[in-house]
Order: sequence, then structure tokens, then C-alpha cells
Amino acid sequence: MALTTRRSGRTRFTILLLVLTAVTLLTLDGRGFGPIDSARSGVLKVLSPVGDAASAVFEPVSNAWNGAFRQGDLEAENDRLREENERLQGDVTAGQVAQQQLQQLLQNEGITFTGDNPRVHARVVAGSVGNFGTTLDLDKGSSSKVAKGMAVVTGEGLIGKVIQVSDDRCTVELVTSGNYQVGFTAVGTAAVGVAQGTGSPTVLRGFNIDSSQKVEANQIVVTGGTRKSSFPPDLPIGTIATVRTNEAARETTVDIRLFARTTDLTYADIVLWQPAG
Repeated sequence: MALTTRRSGRTRFTILLLVLTAVTLLTLDGRGFGPIDSARSGVLKVLSPVGDAASAVFEPVSNAWNGAFRQGDLEAENDRLREENERLQGDVTAGQVAQQQLQQLLQNEGITFTGDNPRVHARVVAGSVGNFGTTLDLDKGSSSKVAKGMAVVTGEGLIGKVIQVSDDRCTVELVTSGNYQVGFTAVGTAAVGVAQGTGSPTVLRGFNIDSSQKVEANQIVVTGGTRKSSFPPDLPIGTIATVRTNEAARETTVDIRLFARTTDLTYADIVLWQPAG
């Protein structure tokens, strides 16, 4: 019992001594006591290389860790910006398409060269959008009085003729196909000839022109409206681009550059006209 009491008293004394020592050291440290500062500096010098080494070891890992997450953030941001850019480009393209469609619509509404012949306004529902198509489909047919052989135009001029008809649809063969001929007249002259497609989406070949009739580059040619012609007179076709005369054959041939586009069309008008007899 006496031994236990002695140990308990020693333990309390030890704790009290440690507390007093700690208070003394804190007080001296707060006052800038030299020996304490020296001891602390020595410990820091000893531990500093260890800290530097640890920093050198873990810094690449830290950078890699941060870089991995930062790279993910950058990729996500790039994806977002790319998507936004594509959306904006799509908006611009849609606007351009709408503008072109409006221009075609307004051109067709302003057609005057068909004279008193009524027209049926139609939308292109099928056909080639490239440079090698020969037909296209329109969303008007016999229910709108459309018939085979009728001329098809845009606001710029002749593009083809109707070759097939159903109740609410028709097929148009383009004038550039080369499968039929169109009689024409060179405006301001008595020269007449026949034009036919060459496979080009923009050029027809004109022939059977009497060499005694003078034709020149840049002259306008229109449908002749001759008897048994599939087309009414004075539909614009294009302008003469080149002239070749064979004096021996007494014939002149020309290349005709079309007024109207025959590719990437949205609207076209069918001229409700058929040759008499």
C-alpha cells in the first residue's frame, strides 16, 4: 500500500515537472530566447533536406495527378467548343439554304417570259443534286393539269420537259440530258437551229444553223416555238458562247451557255402549254 502511494506521488511530480517545463519553454520561445531559437534552427536544418527530397519525389506525382484532371477538363471544354462551333456552322448553312430557296421562289414568282400561258408552281421532291443527273421529280401532276411534253422553267429560263405524269407527281427530263432536241432562235436575227444536251450541266450544243445567217458570241437564244415544237416560243435558253462555221457544209454550230441552273434546284414551274394538233 505504501509502495502504491509512493509511485502515485512520483507520477504526479513527473507530470507537474513536464507541465512546468513546457510552460517555461513556450515563454522563452515567445520572448526569442537564443538557445531555443538555435535548437529549433538546427532541427529545421536537419529536417529540411528530408522535406525537399519528399517534395521532389511527390511533385511529379502531384503534377501528373493535377494534369490528368486538368487534361480531362480541357478535353471536355474542347468538345463543348467544337460542338458549339458545329452548331453555329449548321445555323449559317441553314440560313444560306433558306436564302437560296427564297431567291429561287422569288425568281419563279417574277416569271414574265411565259406570256399568257398559265404555270403550275412545284417543289422538287427527288432528283440528282450533283452534276450528272438527267431527271428530277416535282410534286405536281395530272390533278394540277400537268401533262407529258410540257416545258419546265425556273425564273432564269428553260430547264427541261415533263416525261412522266401521275396524279400528284411528275418526272422532268432536263434539257442537258441529250435525249431530245429543242428548236431555238437567235434573238435579233433570222437564225434558227436545234439545241441538244451534251452531258454538261451548263452547256448545250446548237446546230443546223444556216451559215448565211450571222450569229455571234453573247447573243441570246430562246425557244423557237416552231410548229410541232414541244415548247412555247420565247422561253429563254441561254447565250451563245462559241461559234464554229463550216463553209463547205454551209452550217454553223454553236455552244450555248444555259441561263438556268439544272442542279441543286428547289422549285420549278411547269408551263401549261401544249402544241396545237
